[in-house]
Amino acid sequence: MTQETPQEEKPSQRSFFDLDKGGKEAYFARATRSAIARIHEAGLPSIHGDERGIYELYPDGHKVYVEDYDQEDLA
Repeated sequence: MTQETPQEEKPSQRSFFDLDKGGKEAYFARATRSAIARIHEAGLPSIHGDERGIYELYPDGHKVYVEDYDQEDLA
């Protein structure tokens, strides 16, 4: 006796150009997270920025700032 397995839902085959603004932003967010994960899996740092400056984020989580923002730059 064989058991029937439920059909897996296939992802929507919509075009990127058919997506609304939120859909496009979600697409790029997923792609960015995936790219950063692959970079870290290779043992390399990714580049990010925050209110303090631009930094390299290493796979172990530590940050090395390569450029600190001056308060004058923020004014």
